[in-house]
Amino acid sequence: MDETIFPNEIWLEIFKNIDRPQLMELRLVCHHFYDLIEHLLNRDPAWIQLTRATILYECLEMTMQRAYPYELVSHWKDIHDPILWRGTYLSYKKWQKVLVNSYKKDTIDATASYGNISCMCTFDKYIAIAFDTGLIANYSIDDLSKPFYVANHGIDIMQVEFWYSDGNVMVVSLGDDCCLKFWDLQNRNEVSSGSYFANSISFGECRHFCITDMGGILTSYERVDNHVIPGTTLDLVLSENQHLIAHVVDGKYMTAMVWEEGGTVQFLGEVGIEGGKLIKFECFLVKDWNRLPKSLGASLQRLTMPTAIFFFGIGENCIGSTNYYEDVWHEYKLEHYFGCNVKSIALHAQILMFGLEDGSIHLLHIPHYGHVRKLKKRIKQSKKIQVDTQPIVDITILEVDKKPCIVAVTNQKVHLIHFF
Repeated sequence: MDETIFPNEIWLEIFKNIDRPQLMELRLVCHHFYDLIEHLLNRDPAWIQLTRATILYECLEMTMQRAYPYELVSHWKDIHDPILWRGTYLSYKKWQKVLVNSYKKDTIDATASYGNISCMCTFDKYIAIAFDTGLIANYSIDDLSKPFYVANHGIDIMQVEFWYSDGNVMVVSLGDDCCLKFWDLQNRNEVSSGSYFANSISFGECRHFCITDMGGILTSYERVDNHVIPGTTLDLVLSENQHLIAHVVDGKYMTAMVWEEGGTVQFLGEVGIEGGKLIKFECFLVKDWNRLPKSLGASLQRLTMPTAIFFFGIGENCIGSTNYYEDVWHEYKLEHYFGCNVKSIALHAQILMFGLEDGSIHLLHIPHYGHVRKLKKRIKQSKKIQVDTQPIVDITILEVDKKPCIVAVTNQKVHLIHFF
């Protein structure tokens, strides 16, 4: 096609009067049309309303944050760039395809070299796998055959999380002696820090902050040059019969879940952000004590906090759920439906993921939290993928270039399930 028939300004005015489905078809006419229409689509504010109308409010920020991990998504109201909204919408739509698309699997098996897997985490294209030997093997999906950097914490690792600060991608490891260490993936070295200790590191898709807990005292860390130092702190003032189980930061919102005599208490709050830095904890609200159901309370093994609103508990032969809005735990015994017990749970883009004892994963779309409460009815509609023969002890996701990938972990292997 002769691209000089009209100047670009005229073509753009023409395209503005064509509806979106036809524009998508016109993109295929030639490279020139493709570039002009992409320019137009990326600046269309209509993506904001379309995305808000499509994605469940409680899953909006997690979907946007994973689609754009290097952007600080403090709250959807603070995001005005149509490009981010369009990308979030397209990411969400692709995640719904995991329920119908075929898949292929890649496997990382490094136990012979490093030991048994203790925990793992993902960020952008990176995968950090921690082992009971204290080693942390860091992979990129560009090359899964070998880690590009192996760090040595020196002791079995309880938790490992990514932290993105001042343009640096880091891994934070927590040993079973409660000692924290920080690793720079670009420079492939340990970042200097003092003797810092914690019981847990914050969960959540927002990895722009590193918040830890020690005895109910929350500490936000900062990187200054090649040093990590403690920043602002907050004492939750827990009683003697309370201890913090886990906490999640979701943009500027944060939830800490505290155990207390057969039940839980939610601490809800905000963080003050200035120049991309966490400068203070503020507005913390303590909700009423919430009794755990009998079976879950007697055997609670793990608390999963994918957002600051939805929470899941995993027991020996049952799972449970609660949320920001309700002061009640719901218990589900799903062995009858699955044929075995649930070992891990994840949620992303309204796709609820279960890792099972028999090595399979099950995927289910959740239109809203009411469908979580109807799991016994809905679970028959889930998609099953047989990943391994060993229990799936952890399940999470990867997303690079808007291509969904589910990561299922056993004690020996990490499986990447691709759908595109």
